[in-house]
Amino acid sequence: MEVEPHTRFIGIDFSAARDAADRTWVTVAFGDHDHLTVAESRPVRTLLEYPSQPIPTALVSFIARSGPSVIGCDACFSLPLPLVDTIWEDWLCTYPRRFPDPDALRRAGRDPSGRERKRLTDRLVHAPFAPTNLRLFLQTDTWLREVLHPLVEQRMVAVAPFHSRALDRPYLLEVCPAVSLRALDLPHCRYKGRTTDAQAAREQILRGLQGLGVTLSPALSDTVIAQPGGDGLDSIVAAVTAWLVTMRNPPSSNLPPEASREGWIYVPQPPYPLVNRR
Repeated sequence: MEVEPHTRFIGIDFSAARDAADRTWVTVAFGDHDHLTVAESRPVRTLLEYPSQPIPTALVSFIARSGPSVIGCDACFSLPLPLVDTIWEDWLCTYPRRFPDPDALRRAGRDPSGRERKRLTDRLVHAPFAPTNLRLFLQTDTWLREVLHPLVEQRMVAVAPFHSRALDRPYLLEVCPAVSLRALDLPHCRYKGRTTDAQAAREQILRGLQGLGVTLSPALSDTVIAQPGGDGLDSIVAAVTAWLVTMRNPPSSNLPPEASREGWIYVPQPPYPLVNRR
């Protein structure tokens, strides 16, 4: 399918858990200013070349082949100051030497008083966790070391806000589904789980996204609502965030100085008018 640059939007809900093949979901969608059509949303196990490749390697290959897409990634692109002490791209290319293993990252993620270090963007958007939080540091380390590092080192992507958007390669945005949902005034907590209330929250989220102009098949909608982990829904929210930020609320180039090293979580800014569904 031939598409214009940046009409293809992808959402990646990344996991480094033992069952990451089932918990890492990828959504592919196509959109214009008014509508976004979700073409597919699947776990890595069924979407990529798995198990013939490790999950991070398969993701690198998938992202590199994605062409002029905008990709919303639920993963941390950088660390808090002062852990990033040079130009971000140089820092990322030396990341494996700076942090030889995830435990080294976990130790560095605390200040002298023992508190977790947070980036400015984490504080501003009230992100649920710091990049090196106990629940997140393995994901952060795997993403930086095994996914983002090779993509940037081999110049296969452009990464916001460190690079300008390029029309010949994927453009990666850091997103946080819970933050995006809160910004869109949709349920942003307690939507994961097997309870009736959690399932009802997932259904409410999908209705809210459809009201913004998002279309997905009834079968996919049923799958996402039934999935208790919420990983499929998070990958859809990541793709929707990439679409909204790109098409309706272009990211500002006037970011705080900290963003040039710490990175930036991109958030859709409401209100967005409801559109007529096709």
